[in-house]
Amino acid sequence: MNDEKDLDVQVGTWLRQRGLKLVTAESCTGGLIGHRLTNVPGSSEYYLGGVVSYANEAKEQLLGVRPETLRQYGAVSAEVAKEMAFGARRLLSQRFSMEQLIGISVSGVAGPGGGSAEKPVGLVWIGLSAPGLDRAWKHIWPGNRKENKELSAQQALQILLDFLQGSEGSWMGIESSQVVAHWASDGRFEPSQFSCQGVVYQVESTGRSWEDETGIHVLCMVYGGKVFELVFRLQPAGWLVRLPVEGSRLA
Repeated sequence: MNDEKDLDVQVGTWLRQRGLKLVTAESCTGGLIGHRLTNVPGSSEYYLGGVVSYANEAKEQLLGVRPETLRQYGAVSAEVAKEMAFGARRLLSQRFSMEQLIGISVSGVAGPGGGSAEKPVGLVWIGLSAPGLDRAWKHIWPGNRKENKELSAQQALQILLDFLQGSEGSWMGIESSQVVAHWASDGRFEPSQFSCQGVVYQVESTGRSWEDETGIHVLCMVYGGKVFELVFRLQPAGWLVRLPVEGSRLA
């Protein structure tokens, strides 16, 4: 995992290299992502600014989140996070081409109150809108209010960096897998063994896990330092494994 300072700098480096501009849309993080980005000298070259849309009214009026989306799914949802990220891009679309713009968003329950059985304290959705891509990732953090905000900002920047580095394209293929795993109390799955290309691997350690529209994902390291991505696909239900290339790592 990248440390905070390294991550902030890397995001800027990759935005510059790809000629992209970033806009942020933050709710529970209250501008923390923008704060971290602007700690880097020269960040005005790639970071255009952001909206802190803490109330639903701000999400609607500033970012164009649809009232029906808020009513149906609630502010802390994949659907709202994606609309927030897209809305952030659209704000600057008269000055820049949409092909140049990336939007990153965060909406969650930082705590200590405001949680429910369906949406507990620590639940956060992170949205990313880019040319040809609108996705959201689910995380449940175990910390206090300040820690949950910091973890959310860190993960949003990590997701952004992964996208800029083309991490989705760094996997050679995908296939069905037989997986031995148990489900943790916080909803994460913890695999201990899986198969890939006829070989059974024992999991030595796990890294970053996340949830999006395709399923629940977790990075697993096996003997020799190879990293695989396991996916529990929801529809149709089943396990998949992505095959790694040299140099892949837990993050």
